Amino acid sequence: MSGDATDRPPAKAPSYFSGGWFRLGSDEPQFRVKEGGGWEFLNPEQDDDPVLAAAAYAEDFARAVADEPRWIATGGWEIFPGKLTSKGGAHRVAFTATRAAGERVAGVIAFTPDASNWVKAEVFIGPFRVFLSFFDRVWEEFDLWPSGASGDGEEPGRVGKRKNWVNLSAAAWPQVRRAGGEDHFTVELPDN
Repeated sequence: MSGDATDRPPAKAPSYFSGGWFRLGSDEPQFRVKEGGGWEFLNPEQDDDPVLAAAAYAEDFARAVADEPRWIATGGWEIFPGKLTSKGGAHRVAFTATRAAGERVAGVIAFTPDASNWVKAEVFIGPFRVFLSFFDRVWEEFDLWPSGASGDGEEPGRVGKRKNWVNLSAAAWPQVRRAGGEDHFTVELPDN
């Protein structure tokens, strides 16, 4: 379950917005309390180091998927994650997905920090890779791109800042139309 010659990250360099109290790999605070009250960023133009951020988000995303008992997706799919396994920087979560029509598939979603410092997200059904994207965090939400994208203009996929929803465009990933029957494919936590 690894990439091949068709794995091409977006042409632009990834960016990782640093919106926490501390930058990755540092114990220096990003904020200071202003005289008279309130606070402000110390250096709002500085993002997190892509090497540290890609590795951190690869693990964090896998954990976010595995920590929830159930996700729902376009087309009536219910997705039940298994345990998180990690080896050599790759973080994988096995899952089972079912639909009311009696369909059932088993697979794995893998998050890996790519050599380009993008996070690579892959979905495998059995031994076949059915989805590949690269993502970064330009602002509070995450942008997803298909292999070889320019990385400019409107992003074809997004992940919410709380990692509780993913929205993919079938224009960028035609296979998601087959899975959900619509122009966008959404995976999200259920309301209840």
